[in-house]
Amino acid sequence: MQSSLFNWTLNAINPQNNGFTPPMDMREAISSIRALPPLPGSAVRIINLISDPKADVDKLAEIIEMDPLLAAQIIRWSTSSLYGYRGKISSVRDAIVRVLGFNFVLDLALGLAVLAPLRAPKAGVIGTRMFWIHALASALLMKKLAQKMPADFNLNAQEVFLAALLHNIGFPLLGHQFPGEFDYLSKLINANPSLSIYNLETFAFGVNHTQIGAWLMSAWSLPRLITDVVYHHHNPFYRGEHCQLTLLTYLNDYLLGQIGIGDAANQTCPEDLWNVLSLEPATGLEIIDSLQDEIVAITDMADMLTQ
Repeated sequence: MQSSLFNWTLNAINPQNNGFTPPMDMREAISSIRALPPLPGSAVRIINLISDPKADVDKLAEIIEMDPLLAAQIIRWSTSSLYGYRGKISSVRDAIVRVLGFNFVLDLALGLAVLAPLRAPKAGVIGTRMFWIHALASALLMKKLAQKMPADFNLNAQEVFLAALLHNIGFPLLGHQFPGEFDYLSKLINANPSLSIYNLETFAFGVNHTQIGAWLMSAWSLPRLITDVVYHHHNPFYRGEHCQLTLLTYLNDYLLGQIGIGDAANQTCPEDLWNVLSLEPATGLEIIDSLQDEIVAITDMADMLTQ
């Protein structure tokens, strides 16, 4: 009876399922997987560099240049219209010193390297193109929001950037590891534009992209802070460890959802969340409005990354 009711309900919200029957609960399928895509060697080297007290521009450039695709992405990034640099960039070192800066490239290279092995569909609200638009817009928005928060919150700029870049990594992992379920979820989203994506995937599969993403972060031994943000970023009532960065990520998704970016178009934002972050709603709306002129450049960069 439970199975029949479940399938009837899914058919009601997505009557054209093209014969695909999703599992009632993906947790069994997940537990049966013996190997995830390995953490790329370039990401391992960058993580080691982060903890190296002698880390410098030359060491970072050397690591990046060992991965030709990563090097090309960093150089192309530095020449994007988002930065407006008109000089010639001919090396990774130039990109670091002249345009992007050491800490930014360190975080960016780690994010790019981590995402490199995941192959997911490009199109749609949860496709890789929107993933990158959302990640890049998040990096700008979360930085601006963090600057408006009290100094004693002590939010680390590198951690804010990595949270912005990686918090939705569960979507590309879903597309890479479970292409059938990814396609089914995409159709559910298209058929139900007024429903929460987070609720749709949880109802359809028994798990969602936050759990799947945290699973990957744990398997790759990435910092606990990032794993926590990935897992809890759709919970506005989370008050555990790293809650300020986690709630900032929630607020970021809510604001970007208001302008049609990301997976939180139908997400609400409790008033108490603004209070916890010591932010005013008017401030958030003002900052999101200020990003409008940069969205075109962000979209161009996302297209570059998903060619």
